Amino acid sequence: MGAIDRGKEIIKEEIRATQAGSIARIPVADEANLVVFQQALRAPDIKRLLIQKGVSVEFYFPEAPVEQAKKAMLQVIRSASGEIQEIVFPVIPQDYADAEIALASPEVQRALNRRGITASLRRQESQPQIVIASIDQVISGELDRYMRSGE
Repeated sequence: MGAIDRGKEIIKEEIRATQAGSIARIPVADEANLVVFQQALRAPDIKRLLIQKGVSVEFYFPEAPVEQAKKAMLQVIRSASGEIQEIVFPVIPQDYADAEIALASPEVQRALNRRGITASLRRQESQPQIVIASIDQVISGELDRYMRSGE
């Protein structure tokens, strides 16, 4: 299967997964991939599918993982209530290095310092766990001890 054929398959999958009247957003890695996708988009079968479904396609360059992590951290920091003194960001193992870089970035450190918040990372298993605590467990600090212990 050639690059254009693979591009057509990806576009078809995205069109099928997109609601009628919406925009199918497809990430591309670089300019070369963008050219391939644009050529695939001009194929008659793709044009027909776009018309039938009433969907348009938009290609975009995704942000680097470190930038995505920074943006997410800054959003959490900025939206934290005034009582928050510490934030623990759960991170899956494959994203840990990017999260470390993001947390150490000047932008994130400035936001933390401005709010008087400390932050750290916690390796999260691939399957997130749901923790349920009573109000008494929260007030007594039992939940905090549990979360810090990493159990």
